[in-house]
Amino acid sequence: MKKLIILLIVLLLLSVCCRSCGFTVPRPEIKSGEFNYLVTYEYGGETNTVSGVYVCEYVGTAWTLDGGNRRDWSGYIKDNEMDDFVYLDIADDGDEVILVLNLDPEYFMDDYNIDLYGVPTPYIMIKDYTEEGMRVLHEADLIEEICGAKIISYKYDMPVENSFGLFK
Repeated sequence: MKKLIILLIVLLLLSVCCRSCGFTVPRPEIKSGEFNYLVTYEYGGETNTVSGVYVCEYVGTAWTLDGGNRRDWSGYIKDNEMDDFVYLDIADDGDEVILVLNLDPEYFMDDYNIDLYGVPTPYIMIKDYTEEGMRVLHEADLIEEICGAKIISYKYDMPVENSFGLFK
């Protein structure tokens, strides 16, 4: 009887350890992918296009305070030094006009809650530095009114159809 109780305690501790280490987080079947993107914008009376290939890779599992263990992804732009922020202009007073590509590896790898977050889309923002601090402006109408910048069109590849399981 005593051995059975010890065995049950050991099994309970092992299951708690496995759960807290992320072993119960389902793994993706597709662990990497490449996705084309194309964004055309207008700024300063000129129309420009930014394009490239966004690479997504499964990193493993990560633990977060608000949700416990989850799948962790990374993404980067292939053959390029830039991230998904394209600096369009920096004014004399330090204000910055930035094209945000808003590329998200979770979205492209089918590990994203579209109902909660919506489909990622590019946008233009202004970092406005004042004496009180910094404020970020990103409403499209306001950005166009302030500096004439706007997104004309964009095209992102569709996300993969991924599946997730414990033994993948």
